[in-house]
Amino acid sequence: MNHEVIIYKSQQKAFLIILISVLLAAGAWLFFQYTDKNVMGWSFIILSVLCLIFGISTLFDRNPSIVLTENGITETSSIREEIEWGAILHVDDFYYRGQHFIRLLVDRNYKPDLIQPTWFYRLDRLYEQEGVKALFIRVNYLDITSMKLARFIRKMIQADGSKRTELLNSRTEEW
Repeated sequence: MNHEVIIYKSQQKAFLIILISVLLAAGAWLFFQYTDKNVMGWSFIILSVLCLIFGISTLFDRNPSIVLTENGITETSSIREEIEWGAILHVDDFYYRGQHFIRLLVDRNYKPDLIQPTWFYRLDRLYEQEGVKALFIRVNYLDITSMKLARFIRKMIQADGSKRTELLNSRTEEW
């Protein structure tokens, strides 16, 4: 029996984005009614429509974002292949330019065709000197915070096979 934890996009955050789009539309209406700044009003309308589209697509997206199993972790949006727990050398969470990320450091020789260069060239060079490759998982719109996910991944890395099964079964108490 294969035990797994599936993490989806957050429906609460999607509702919040939809609410923000309604507030932006109300702000646009106020600009049109009480000022002569039509450019600002149309800017609010465009931003409102984009937020509404993103919020609705996030609300109805029920595809798993992250899958944690006894064998490893799979991030379905960019990596799409399972990374075994033994290959992960270090994991931490960090905040960069308004985004929460999980950073997984793996050996440079581990599945080299799977691991693409990062979005920041200087970080790649720094990691290359250390002999590791970094994988970044964005967790802003997920049902879990980056700190809790990083803590859980650390526990999974340190555990053996039977302990991993226990962790996967008891993860609801931790989150």
